Amino acid sequence: MNCNIVEVLAMWFDIVDPLDADFSFFNELNWLRSNLENWASSKLARDLRADTGGRFPLINVGETDQEFKVYVFAPGMDQKDLEVRIQNNLLTIQGKRETLTEKDLKEATIYRQERFSGEFVKTLSLPDSVNSESIEARVKNGIVTITLPKKAALQPKRIEVRAA
Repeated sequence: MNCNIVEVLAMWFDIVDPLDADFSFFNELNWLRSNLENWASSKLARDLRADTGGRFPLINVGETDQEFKVYVFAPGMDQKDLEVRIQNNLLTIQGKRETLTEKDLKEATIYRQERFSGEFVKTLSLPDSVNSESIEARVKNGIVTITLPKKAALQPKRIEVRAA
């Protein structure tokens, strides 16, 4: 069964009737455990658990028929603060945002600072269909747009059959 966790739990709650004479709490728990283990070992679950370097910067990923798009939300950063690279089907986005100092805040004493500062690294696994030779990255107003074109569909090649 290839379901996500929400579907598994919804199915379990939809089909379980503890008042049913055939109901076995332990059998139901075993069924639920088995499906949760299947989900936990799925690629989606591994991707969700992947270390992406913390919460900053936030990333959105989208897809069209021709390309994938990755949007990196890095306010206050420009191209000199960022590096994007690809190796072994892994897209890595890294950068550094300097700490605001008291001097930057006009000599104010800082009591609380929620703005992220420091270095970050985010790594995304790419599908084989990405044309890694044509990737582009642009930054505007703190939003990095990475365009990952898809490879052209491979056309079948006709092989001539000749007499021996």
